[in-house]
Amino acid sequence: MKRQTYFNIAGAILVLLVAYFVLRPPAATIQETNADEFYLSTEGQSNDRVKSLNLDQASEDARYILDPAKLVVTEQLDFSRELGDGPDPERDWILRLRQVHGGQFKHEDLLKLFDYDWRVNFRSEIYGYSPQEKRWTYALAGGVLQIFDSIEIAISLQQVFGAENADFAPYMLLRYADELDKRIKKYPTEIDFEILESPKLAIRKAQKIVKLHREFDHEAVIVLANNQPFPGAKVWDALICLGLKWGDGDLFHWENSYWATSGGDYHFSVWTSTEPGYFLPEEIQNGTMNPSDLVFGFSIPRSVDPENVFAMMLDAVKYCQKRLGGKLLDAHGLDLDEAKEKARISELVKRMRANGIYPGGYNALVMF
Repeated sequence: MKRQTYFNIAGAILVLLVAYFVLRPPAATIQETNADEFYLSTEGQSNDRVKSLNLDQASEDARYILDPAKLVVTEQLDFSRELGDGPDPERDWILRLRQVHGGQFKHEDLLKLFDYDWRVNFRSEIYGYSPQEKRWTYALAGGVLQIFDSIEIAISLQQVFGAENADFAPYMLLRYADELDKRIKKYPTEIDFEILESPKLAIRKAQKIVKLHREFDHEAVIVLANNQPFPGAKVWDALICLGLKWGDGDLFHWENSYWATSGGDYHFSVWTSTEPGYFLPEEIQNGTMNPSDLVFGFSIPRSVDPENVFAMMLDAVKYCQKRLGGKLLDAHGLDLDEAKEKARISELVKRMRANGIYPGGYNALVMF
């Protein structure tokens, strides 16, 4: 992709940064200071914290169990294509704004039009068409793209109708149009807006999207449980021997080296049902955190290769079982039936693909 001006470069960086935060969970670690306060730390600060407590050295190398070379990545992401083209008419109900007399929209005026109250009560993405870039971009983001020829408000159909007992009624969309009509009357210049699709047609799409989400929003979970608490220090060592990284959310993760092109941040994560549910290195070091179980899990649709990730996750759990003891359970607390769980995942992936949702691909990441 050729970049010929400073503005083009800045715009490309902006799109990639938004893609990073939309499709990738936050990498900062939430650190607890007391019962009511939390703060964020960088990955480097978390690593220094672990090192200062002498919890950074594994007793053996078992990283061979989790081999990313065994994963088959079938869906590649193209952030510039997927996130640089404005609203998605297959997922969004779109309202378009234009200046009646051919003027342009100023960034500072848009911030007033779509103020805090709008962002809280009328959740949506605001896109602007940049005459300099000749493309759609995020209109409320900071940066150099300050003037737009037209504006499109993208209302996520999944977000509006995704509740368990969704009322697929037109008013849930029309409330956006009614509120926008009130607001544009206060805009410095005269504006007209159009609804690009009838609520009736949009609701049909919403019903399909919600159905797919409910059908495929499943996790793969294996629990290593014990009658007595596992020694926290041994748990920590077993997990870092596998090459798992402690960090985001104070959990352990198998990091996804393909995240820039496929899948979420992690292949799987490890947490515990023992309070507080995560691992603080200080409590591991002083012996006060001794979990009664370890929960290994991941989102099936967000995984780059659910079947192979599950197979390696199972091997990782068995490695921990060998080191720590305990027994393997499924997500319902029953004895794990390995063959049944593998068959369930394979069948789910097969049905996802038949519906155009590829594990770890763009459709999966924006839907799940």
